Amino acid sequence: MFRRNAIGEEVRGPEDLRFTDPTIPVRSCCCLARPAVKVSMPPTAGRPHSVDLWLCGHHYRASVAALVGAGAVIEDLVPPESLPQDDRVVAPA
Repeated sequence: MFRRNAIGEEVRGPEDLRFTDPTIPVRSCCCLARPAVKVSMPPTAGRPHSVDLWLCGHHYRASVAALVGAGAVIEDLVPPESLPQDDRVVAPA
């Protein structure tokens, strides 16, 4: 039922960059979920520098209109082949 990997056998992790890229945080800024997108908010009059937000899919979908309205740059972190078509992160045109 349970077996250990043979010595020298390579254990492969998921191909999803969110699990293998050390530059991607383990948790989103908004909740305990893994980030689905990296959002770069542009500078404003009250904030002279840009800010990166790491959002889960749910919080991204809930705020996508406001993010696009603010001129945010959105980078999808989830490989497209790993999600159903309905759940892919797509910025509105």
